[in-house]
Amino acid sequence: MRLRVSLSISRLAGFLSQKILRRSGETIQGKVLLTLYPNALATLSKNRTIVLVSGTNGKTSTTRGLAQLISQLGTTVTNKTGSNLDRGSATMLMQPSQYAVLEVDELYLPRLIAQTHPRAVLLLNLSRDQLHRMHEVQKVADRWRTAVATAPDTTFIGDTDDPFVAYALSAAKKSIRVSFGGRTHSDGAVCPSCGIYLRWTKTNFACACGLTNGNADENRAPGPAAYRNAELANIAGAALGAKPMTFDIKSFERAVEKTISGIPSSIRLVKNPASWSEALATVKGQNIILILNAREVDGIDTSWLWDVSFDALRGKKIIVCGERAHDIHYRLHVAGIENTQERSVASAFAHFAPTDHVEVLAAYTAFTQLVTP
Repeated sequence: MRLRVSLSISRLAGFLSQKILRRSGETIQGKVLLTLYPNALATLSKNRTIVLVSGTNGKTSTTRGLAQLISQLGTTVTNKTGSNLDRGSATMLMQPSQYAVLEVDELYLPRLIAQTHPRAVLLLNLSRDQLHRMHEVQKVADRWRTAVATAPDTTFIGDTDDPFVAYALSAAKKSIRVSFGGRTHSDGAVCPSCGIYLRWTKTNFACACGLTNGNADENRAPGPAAYRNAELANIAGAALGAKPMTFDIKSFERAVEKTISGIPSSIRLVKNPASWSEALATVKGQNIILILNAREVDGIDTSWLWDVSFDALRGKKIIVCGERAHDIHYRLHVAGIENTQERSVASAFAHFAPTDHVEVLAAYTAFTQLVTP
């Protein structure tokens, strides 16, 4: 009875949020539900198959792809909008379904594992993120490994070319370790398991304690992050019995094609050193706009700019704007990369003609504003 009443009140809160505040109502429903019925996640997870997806980058697009796969097996709910804290998961679980594929914030993952008892968990990657709220990578990896060790009935799938994912998976009773031929990791100097220096051979690592990416259960060809996440989604789906799909890799990049101020543009989401590095590696044209904000969801600390190499931008026409445009302007200046600082997105686009094509790398809040109709 208490759960039913809590669900009714939560749905009413969501309805009022949509009608009065013109918002989606997703977050408020889960927040109200967990306030009224703290054990809601555990109760609503019973009698359905739960799949969780977590990592520093690529969670939203990979969750969307994996949900497509799992929907072949039965009715499936998923948090499409990227509301990945426990309240977002609670809102999704309010809907009846056979399966739930949930994107989960890295810090909330241990809690969700303990409360939902998932059939499978997909671990994408771990790298330095928003330092104002996110712990250093080692601390998150330690939490993941503890959570993995306490879930013997869960199958954990992960990219073991990331030493921190390999470390977390080493505690799993059931796991599928996937390698894409190795890659470097900016925080991978020291073994996350024993603390001594990792032995790196080009892009592959091994440690005297046994931690390595050389013991994969599945091997795939190397490729960019979007490709890797699509492959991981297929491997996780297959573990539950879903048939593989051929995905449009661009759908895993959080990129949108749109005409802005009469100028054709490719807009890509960037939010931390790993996603910036990945995006910069794919820049092809000569016309670039970089938009940097530092609101709560962007990360209010921009010191991570100094962890990124911007060498790929040399010789290009670069305009920077956003609330923290001066930060990235100075970072590029120190690197010897010419750029022009503007006060607004509109004035940034004024530097280009309708015959140009502009590649835009935008922080989360700027990306959302640009791509939302």
